[in-house]
Formats: sequence, C-alpha cells, structure tokens
Amino acid sequence: MALNPRIWQPIAIALLACHRGAPPTSEPARCGPNVPRSAQHPLASRAAALAGDYDLIQVRTQPVGGETSSGRLHLVPLDSAARAMAVGGAVRDLTGWLEPTAGDSAWRSSVGSRDPMHPGVVLAGDHVRLGQTNLDGYGEHLTITAVSPEGFWGWWKAEPGFEVTMDAESRALPDPAGYFCALRVTPKR
Repeated sequence: MALNPRIWQPIAIALLACHRGAPPTSEPARCGPNVPRSAQHPLASRAAALAGDYDLIQVRTQPVGGETSSGRLHLVPLDSAARAMAVGGAVRDLTGWLEPTAGDSAWRSSVGSRDPMHPGVVLAGDHVRLGQTNLDGYGEHLTITAVSPEGFWGWWKAEPGFEVTMDAESRALPDPAGYFCALRVTPKR
C-alpha cells in the first residue's frame, strides 16, 4: 500500500520542526527544520514571553517547495483596554504586525495593520494568525511547535479563502504550506 503524501507530509513537517539540532546560522537558509537544544514545547512557556521583535522566515514545502518569504514580526502585549474588549470575544495573548520584505505578495498589506481592533497579527496560545482571514481574503496560520529564548518554530498553512490554485491540467493544487522560524532580533536576557 502506498503512503499518501497529503497525509504524511504535514506530519513529517511537524516532526522536523520539533527536531532538536544546532542553532541556526545568520543566512536566510538559517530557517532549517532544526531547532536549538534549548527549545521547549510551547505549552511549557507563557505566550506573553514571546512579546518582542523577530525575523520571520517562512519556507514553503507545498505545492512547490523551496520558496522563502520573510519579514520583521512585531508582537506586543495587549493593553488593559484591549484585554477588556476581548472579554467574551476572540482570545488573544499578543497582537502585532508584520513588515514584509520587499517583493512579497500584495496580500501581506493587511498584516501591517496596527489597529488594536483589527491587528495584522494575533497570537493566541500556540497559534499565530497573519492577516485578516475571512472567506474572500488570504491569510496564514502558524502553529508553534517549539519555543526558546532565541525565538519560536513550527509549521504554517495558507488560508486562501475562496481561491483555488490549479495546475496546467486543471487539477486543484494543495494550499501553500511549509515550516517557519521566528528568530528574536534582540535576544531576551
């Protein structure tokens, strides 16, 4: 019986993202599937400890692997007014915005929102949402699988709304997905 790559690929990515290895280098290729030995499961740390600035690197593994996107991710704690407004609403541990590097696609304009009511980035538990996801918009969901003082790692999946990508033979392709790393710009002391 052949293994279905649509089933096993996300599992392999998650396992690779949790694999402990040497710390990343300073090149864009520094976002390999290995994490530093100091990394822990995200449940072992408080989400509020992730506040800060990061170099976010996303590596695509499907439908076509090898593409990389990056930007400066800013995560900030909620102020008391934002926490009060969230009661009974969406759970948020941190909010923020992303400043994509030049050349990234236009959808990322929504990730730059600093509006506290509609932030470009929301961290809740071990999940990060990039963009204003809705049925007719594009967003990305990052699942954190490892956290250390140097940053956090995991896998991501696009949420393209109604958009379906087709290949030359009119077959639907899987939504973009892959792994990521968010490396702290100034390490916490």
